[in-house]
Amino acid sequence: MCNGWKNRETWLVQIWFGDNFAMDADDGIAITADYIREAVEEYVDAIVPASSFIADMMDLRAIDYDELAAAYVTNDAVVEG
Repeated sequence: MCNGWKNRETWLVQIWFGDNFAMDADDGIAITADYIREAVEEYVDAIVPASSFIADMMDLRAIDYDELAAAYVTNDAVVEG
């Protein structure tokens, strides 16, 4: 565990993207595992060349997108977008 999250990769996604996902949820967008995965992959694709040193260090498969999405489910219901 890392700061309450499954692993370091999941925690880092929350640190880097959490505020954006919270704003999107406030705007009525459903923050699902697929939504988070797409946002992360688009960001990484835009800034990290596939054959770079940084890409070799990143393990996107380790990110628990379901755990991240669960953090945006309210007690009332999942916000539909």
